[in-house]
Amino acid sequence: MIRYLMKSSFIVRYLSLQTYGKCFYHSTMKLADTLAASEEKKSVSLNSNNVITASVAQSHTIPMIDATITSTKTAPLLETSNSEIAERIKITTSKAVPHIGIKKTPLPFEEIPGPLILKLWEKYWRYVPLLGTQLFCSLLISRHTQGRLSWNRNVTPIKYLFDEYGCIVRINGPLVNDIIMIHRPEHIAEIFNQESKSPIRSGIDILQHYRLNHHKYRSAGAFSLQGLEWLEVKRKVEPLHETISDNIEKLDLVVGELINKIRNIRNRQDEVPANFHQELTAWGMECFYVIMFSKHFGFLDSTSKSASEATKIINALNTAHTYMSRCETGFQVWRFFETPFAKKLYAACDVLDEVIGKYIHQTQNKLQTLSLSIQEESTNEERKLPLLEKMMIQRIHPDDISILLMDMIILGVQAVINCEAFLLYFLAKNPRVQKRLYNEIISVLSKTEYTLTKESLENMPYLKACIKESLRLRPAFPYLTRLLPSAISLHGYTIPKGTFVIMANQITSQREEYFENPEKYQPERWLNRDEYTHNDYQEYSCLPFGYGVRSCLGKNMAETQMMLLTAKLVQEFTIEYDYAEIQSRFLMINVPNRSLRFRFVDRN
Repeated sequence: MIRYLMKSSFIVRYLSLQTYGKCFYHSTMKLADTLAASEEKKSVSLNSNNVITASVAQSHTIPMIDATITSTKTAPLLETSNSEIAERIKITTSKAVPHIGIKKTPLPFEEIPGPLILKLWEKYWRYVPLLGTQLFCSLLISRHTQGRLSWNRNVTPIKYLFDEYGCIVRINGPLVNDIIMIHRPEHIAEIFNQESKSPIRSGIDILQHYRLNHHKYRSAGAFSLQGLEWLEVKRKVEPLHETISDNIEKLDLVVGELINKIRNIRNRQDEVPANFHQELTAWGMECFYVIMFSKHFGFLDSTSKSASEATKIINALNTAHTYMSRCETGFQVWRFFETPFAKKLYAACDVLDEVIGKYIHQTQNKLQTLSLSIQEESTNEERKLPLLEKMMIQRIHPDDISILLMDMIILGVQAVINCEAFLLYFLAKNPRVQKRLYNEIISVLSKTEYTLTKESLENMPYLKACIKESLRLRPAFPYLTRLLPSAISLHGYTIPKGTFVIMANQITSQREEYFENPEKYQPERWLNRDEYTHNDYQEYSCLPFGYGVRSCLGKNMAETQMMLLTAKLVQEFTIEYDYAEIQSRFLMINVPNRSLRFRFVDRN
């Protein structure tokens, strides 16, 4: 009914405008006819230059002239001489007044556009399980878009809503408070500029439920922590991640293992199998073990004694990631009873938790044999300790460590391997870029006897640009979330405190006003920094690791791993891809929607 009323009101305004236009047209034509008739009766000699000057002056002075016309008698204008006109018409001009902007009152929150069908459901939300705080119900979006779109495949549904309702969209009801979706950098800047020292973002409900109710942990984990608890964990953990450069030599060995694996699994056309994503997962888990436990587990060695356990861990990781996404999007029935999806997720998390717990106990026993003075002494040997031992020395509770490591496996490892998959795809589809990158790598390595070090990676700006451009097009997390700590004015609307905001940063990073040819992979755009710092909101146009206090803790670790692997692969192989275009689908993280059937052709 509302839609029809809106349409009818629009039609009324449109018809009124048409009627007014027709009346104005007929009045103008009638006046022209009268003038023509008068001109036939009496010819008036006018200077053409005066006519042109007067008409131009009139067209430019209408907004700023206050004209008062007085006449002693009624007479046709053209029947009066010029001198009489000058006597009978008094024109008073006023000085040009500078335009003063009128401060507009923000529109109420209720007037923000959004799908009307969801407003009808607003009263129904209280009687059904809450929707996931990471996103909202895929079923309703699918119904709203007439089944043409699938939520878990890509970011198309949110883009559809922006195209339909504008740059700010309101969704009623799923989180008790309403949801606001935005994607313009200036709006995202407003959200981040007003956030407090301990901003609140969405957690992953199913993992919180697993830890607090199923496993009875003391907290829901660092990813789900808020306020002062989050700041305390961040203070202890963030400096530890900065020591990732100490493990470059060990990570380089892991890359060497993957290169050997690629050479062994290629066919005669130098093409890897369709399950190459599984090999990237093994690489990601091996890197995790090296950094956290300072141990090579053998994920890339199918002949090792721990091959069966490695397969078990990787299968648990893939299962946890799959069913976490299925539980998180849609109605959360698992809040009332364990659904089949929740049971599979819990079983996979139990496997990962058991592995992590074993290493935590081993580390505790090891540290008990050391004196406290040795633990706290800052030496070169201490800096090379496994990250797990550094966490224990920092007095982080074992439960918090266990939860943090599981988040790093389920979210962090998955994010790195999928971002690397997209990067290899973009390099394969852009041979010119790959050639330039190869030349940079060879030029830098020739100075260090072809050994990758922290310094050599720092001297590869084009490699960094390639990674950044890939993350612009395919960020690990296409959405950022915040809960507003106070009311703000956004795009002419008043947004109340407590509103949940979803920032579609993947759509933001592909806006043409900030990136020329935004859909193209062009790493060169990041080399000329001046070109992309001219706008106040440029820094908010590409946020692959988030922004501010709640930005990703593992950013340095992820970038280092990607730089090492990419540099070694490009040094050894020419990477090619001959199949259909690889897009992304959303499973809490952007993942490729096709098999990674790359060709790795030896350069030598």
